[in-house]
Amino acid sequence: MKKILCLFGALALVLTSCSSNDSSNSSDSVLLKKVILTGTGGKTTVNYTYDGNKIVSVIDDAKEINMHYTYAGDVITKLEFKLPDGSVEQTNTFTYGADGKLATFLRVELENGKLSGHKEVYTYNADGTISVQLYGGDDKTQTDKGGTAIIKFLDGEVSEITYTNSPNHKYVYDSKNNAAKNILGFNKIAFVDGEGTGVFHNEVSDTSGTTVWSTYSYTYNADGYPQTSVDNTEGLKTTSEYFY
Repeated sequence: MKKILCLFGALALVLTSCSSNDSSNSSDSVLLKKVILTGTGGKTTVNYTYDGNKIVSVIDDAKEINMHYTYAGDVITKLEFKLPDGSVEQTNTFTYGADGKLATFLRVELENGKLSGHKEVYTYNADGTISVQLYGGDDKTQTDKGGTAIIKFLDGEVSEITYTNSPNHKYVYDSKNNAAKNILGFNKIAFVDGEGTGVFHNEVSDTSGTTVWSTYSYTYNADGYPQTSVDNTEGLKTTSEYFY
């Protein structure tokens, strides 16, 4: 459950400028309603609900993907991962500074019957990068320093994350449209928990250390939005079909 936005990115961060056969919708207002994933385990349908352009939930038909979002005004403050019985398995909390930028990220999750915590504190640098101080511990205290990271951006997307204690990540994107620009507040949390997630464009590859461990290919409609995608992560392929 650590890669909270990698999952959301692979499933939800694409949309078409046409909703079903209705061409009257603006590309700035259409939101994804359903994705059909086909992989080694068969087909899974994932449904998305919104309140305006605020994402409320992402839930598949078996409730194995069961994500619930909370907003305060225009920013996302909490993301809960729930089990099929409705109990909370993981909670991610986001706090913001007076400037509206993300200040801290906290992940608390249940592992082997025990709660563990991971915290990130962000400093925004004059050169446009973000410095991250990482902490680890239990659900109440995250006192053990887990190293530091630097997040770099290119054209508004996370291009590279370098770590002192973990493999670095480099990201490549296409030039096409990505649905995240229509989801309120998502751009503010697209770099948390050690992973970058495309906001304006679609991720093409993710290199971890020296290994390209994920690649993505797309088909697009006439307006440059993906209609299907193929995710190849460490040799496992998943095909996605998008409905609006």
